[in-house]
Amino acid sequence: MQDTTINEFVNRSEAFSIATLIYARLRRVTGRVIDVTYLMQNQDYAKHVINLALSANDSELQRQAERLSSLMVCDLEPDQMKMKEEIAEIYESEVTEEEIYRAQVSHHYIGALR
Repeated sequence: MQDTTINEFVNRSEAFSIATLIYARLRRVTGRVIDVTYLMQNQDYAKHVINLALSANDSELQRQAERLSSLMVCDLEPDQMKMKEEIAEIYESEVTEEEIYRAQVSHHYIGALR
C-alpha cells in the first residue's frame, strides 16, 4: 500500500525555500498562515496551498506557486521527472578535493602572478 502523505519534490531545498516565500507572501497579502513543514510532507496539503496561492490574485504568489508545482514529482511526466532527477544528482554530488583545490587556486591572485 502506497503512503499518500509522502510528498516528493525534485529538489527539496528549493521547494522548502519557495514554500517559505509563499508563507510570508500569503500571510502579508491574505492574512492566511500555512505550515511549511507539513507542506513538505503531505502532497494533498501542498496542492491545497498551491491552489490557495493561485487564487489570491497576487502576481508574486502565483509565480511562486507555479514554481513550487513545477517541482512536485507527481505532476511531472516520466521524461521530465528523469531529466530533473539527473540535474538534481549533478548539483547534489559530493565535491572532490581536486575541485576544492581548483576553486581556491583562482583566488590566489598575488601568488599566481609570481
